[in-house]
Amino acid sequence: MGSEKLRILLVDDDKDDYIIARDILSEIERVKYDLHWESTYKNALRVLSENQFDICLFDYRLGEKTGLELLREAIKSGYKGPIIILTGQGDYEIDNEVIKAGASDYLVKGQISSSLLERSIRHALERKRIEEALVTAKDYAENLINSSIDMIIATNIDRMITEFNPAAQKVFGYSKCDVLHKPIHLLFANHEVWQDINKKIEQEKVFLGEVVKKKKSGEIFHSYLSASILRDSKGQDVGIIGISRDITIQKRLGEQMLYNAYHDSLTDLPNRNYFMNYLEKTITYTRMNKSNLFAVFFLDIDRFKIINDSLGHTIGDKLLISIAERLKECLRCNDIVARFGGDEFVLLLDNIKDVACTKAIAEKILKRLKEPFCLDGHTVFTSASIGIVLHGEYYDRPEDILRDADIVMYRVKENGRSNYAMFDKKMHFHAVKVLQLEEDMQKAIVNNEFKIYYQPIVSLADDNIVGFESLIRWEHPRRGLVSPEEFIPLAEETGMIESIGSWVIKEALSQNNIWYNSGYLHLYVSVNVSARQFRNRNLTELIQRILDETGMNMRNFYLEITESTAMEDMNRCVKILKELRDIGIKIMLDDFGTGFSSINNLRFLPVDGIKIDLSLTRDIATNSDAATIARAIINMAHGLNKKVIAEGVETEAQIKFLRSHNCDMVQGYFFSKPKPAHELIRLL
Repeated sequence: MGSEKLRILLVDDDKDDYIIARDILSEIERVKYDLHWESTYKNALRVLSENQFDICLFDYRLGEKTGLELLREAIKSGYKGPIIILTGQGDYEIDNEVIKAGASDYLVKGQISSSLLERSIRHALERKRIEEALVTAKDYAENLINSSIDMIIATNIDRMITEFNPAAQKVFGYSKCDVLHKPIHLLFANHEVWQDINKKIEQEKVFLGEVVKKKKSGEIFHSYLSASILRDSKGQDVGIIGISRDITIQKRLGEQMLYNAYHDSLTDLPNRNYFMNYLEKTITYTRMNKSNLFAVFFLDIDRFKIINDSLGHTIGDKLLISIAERLKECLRCNDIVARFGGDEFVLLLDNIKDVACTKAIAEKILKRLKEPFCLDGHTVFTSASIGIVLHGEYYDRPEDILRDADIVMYRVKENGRSNYAMFDKKMHFHAVKVLQLEEDMQKAIVNNEFKIYYQPIVSLADDNIVGFESLIRWEHPRRGLVSPEEFIPLAEETGMIESIGSWVIKEALSQNNIWYNSGYLHLYVSVNVSARQFRNRNLTELIQRILDETGMNMRNFYLEITESTAMEDMNRCVKILKELRDIGIKIMLDDFGTGFSSINNLRFLPVDGIKIDLSLTRDIATNSDAATIARAIINMAHGLNKKVIAEGVETEAQIKFLRSHNCDMVQGYFFSKPKPAHELIRLL
């Protein structure tokens, strides 16, 4: 590009993109350049008015303005140099528009290399020089045309070819003699298309756009054509001249990028984006054509994780590919199957006759997937769980259909897997109710609708209250008191239990601090920790921070975890419990007697006590088996130096039994229901 420095203007509102462009330019060894960067449309126009740059690089997106608008304004204000537009990955359809507006080239960010940018700049400058030479120095036209890497073809007024440069000869496969004085339409794949182009040139004096041309061999290819009227020195039309570039590679690259954006790389099936777009169109069509019926299948492969973990990811991938092929075999020509990721597949059955048709296809899929897969010497057996939603009048969004199909699919898994089930209106209304509950719960956190109730824990040694268990309640503005059994599982599922649980700990500690300052120095408060909270690696740090904020004596604080939570991962559980005890927190094992822990496991758990579950306490005075188990739990716990609390105590007979067998503490309706803090003053 010469020994002189190339003056380049980059207009981009993103500093990171400027740095990337600068670094790419620095890799071009054959180019010496001065790069000037402007980040705003206004400043770019100001410096362009001085017309001091050899070439410009405009980002297509410039805040409220676009690079296309800047290009048009620059040309209008008299800028003569070439302009290259830089586009984003998603801007597939602007190439024609920017070239029509006068851009020399367009490049896609993320695909720009130093060699590509150098070639684009070089080509842009060459094309600009060619155009200037044709207008200002006709004597140099032949040399420039012959040396151009772009195809340059000229005709006379009768549209017979008069110029056919070496680049054109190389691409088309014709020699200059082959086509000289032949009609130019022989280079076009479609004669009618040429007629339309010629008509536009005659009317508008210019044509810019993508056209399909035909080589001597008959092969067709895509090219970009810039054609205009040729005039003699008197200004009379004498023919046309066209500059073309073969864009076959760019076309294929763009098509491949578009394909990749909507297809799964492993199975080559449509992906989530493709499916959701297709489903949305189907919903719209069905809304206008009430007779159309479609079904959506949400399919999950049973035991896939076990297969993947035991046989390896290579076998797992091959299994997914084979499953994809079998699913396609089971569908009709107008149905589609997509992979959503992992072992999840989604199917759309369009224009189905009735429910029986849907069930028949589901049964066909289940049967086909149960057949063994032979993969690299391994015989693999699997099955699938399928949730089905038939389009109904209460669906407007693809997301809602997928949500309900997912819900019913998990219901199939819970009921034994390897089957299908259909989502009905009852399920739909339940799902809507859950969604409403989730929305209300978000508001409840903000609006302070959650309250803490406290249930006394009484020592059987002296009948004094020694502590309180903190129990969350939700005072819904419309529904009144909402049961924890209704909202706690949803809070677990959505992750809101993290923020709710932190609030409960802080609120309970703050209240106990009030009691402490009122003279109840040995009164403790206990808080239940959910399984999800317990899995949080920062649980100890969180509790320590809350203790510091409330100024609470940690010796008066108990955490309760359920027996089933402790048994999920014994090694991890022991580690976390030791961390909590190291900062002075006492631990109670809740719901003991309902899980699957063994006495051997219990001796390794660093807990201070256990709570006998109310389901066992309920029968201790009337059922000998329950009494025997309760007595054994108390003796076992005392043997391991752990305290025992019996939950759900409601009768004098239960108290008598527990007292006679040295149970340490009790709680239940016999003493008090859970109450707000202000109602407990009398009891204290």
